[in-house]
Amino acid sequence: MTKDKAAPNACQAVPGEGMCHLAEGLQCFLYVTDRHFLVRVLSLDEETVCVTFPGKDYPVEGMRADMEFHDEGGYCYYATEVLRGPTPGEEGIVLRRPAEIKRSVHRTTCRIPTDLTVQIKDRDHVRRYNAALLNISAGGVLVETDAPFDFSTSIEMDLSLPGESLHTIPCQVVQIIPAAGAQENGMRQLCLKYADLPPDANLSISHYIWRRLQEMGASH
Repeated sequence: MTKDKAAPNACQAVPGEGMCHLAEGLQCFLYVTDRHFLVRVLSLDEETVCVTFPGKDYPVEGMRADMEFHDEGGYCYYATEVLRGPTPGEEGIVLRRPAEIKRSVHRTTCRIPTDLTVQIKDRDHVRRYNAALLNISAGGVLVETDAPFDFSTSIEMDLSLPGESLHTIPCQVVQIIPAAGAQENGMRQLCLKYADLPPDANLSISHYIWRRLQEMGASH
């Protein structure tokens, strides 16, 4: 196997796809046991990836682990699991080589905090979940909910802003953040990106953001 000579901690672009690829020497964040660790890829083959890890007695085999390669535009996300934890005489830990790559792009629009509530549902299911609308922008929203949605799930959000009509907006989960006390109450924060924002919904969101910016400016 030929070692990739690209600069460490750079997010590698796959031609024509805008995605990353794994390579020896790259640094990334490993999300495990509700914490982020800065690690480096030591080696990889068709089935496994070996990375550095500071722990001595964790993580253990079977634990969920997520790899995040960040760059200026966003980050590439790999969902995987631990195949071998820290072992005496062995360097690093071994992860299952992920079969799929996800890409999350950093937002370029300002987000306005709110204390509103929305309803969200998986597009393929009937059940709806209440979600606290923590903030909103022209590109997406941040909500807190106990809805068990996975990364990249396609959902529908019922959004009713003060003084505006009710809108049902297709969205996609682009980031999942464990909320405080998540293990006890199952709550998580979900970053939702609008998948196809209807013109009337776009206008309502723009009106609301403009009013809130004026209110926030007047309060200072």
